[in-house]
Amino acid sequence: MTAFNGETWNGGFDLPFCRTRFLQHGLRWPFGDIAYADVTQLVDRFNTHDHSDLVGVYDVLVGDETCDPFDDSAEAVDAFQTGDWISLCQHNLADIQRTRKLAELAGQIVARSDFKMKNLQPPHR
Repeated sequence: MTAFNGETWNGGFDLPFCRTRFLQHGLRWPFGDIAYADVTQLVDRFNTHDHSDLVGVYDVLVGDETCDPFDDSAEAVDAFQTGDWISLCQHNLADIQRTRKLAELAGQIVARSDFKMKNLQPPHR
């Protein structure tokens, strides 16, 4: 599983959100034997002109159009609150595509030793 700044709550979103939701709904953690890498750690290997967010880094390094209907993630929060599921899914898909493209790009030109992988298996399972 690959994310862009998916680990920390203030700077990230994905894993803290998933952990909280699984806990709140009494669901078992499904990512036990999955390797995890965060593309954010590779951003400093590029000159991104001080951009550190997914959209900014993507725009500098790739620049392709995406299906994202929003200008920023705050609009995605509004879409969630109003139930605009199609736009929210388009935004999420665009973020997945951006993250994948950046991971592929890094995989072509960044040293293998710079990639940090971890296992998401909790220690008491």
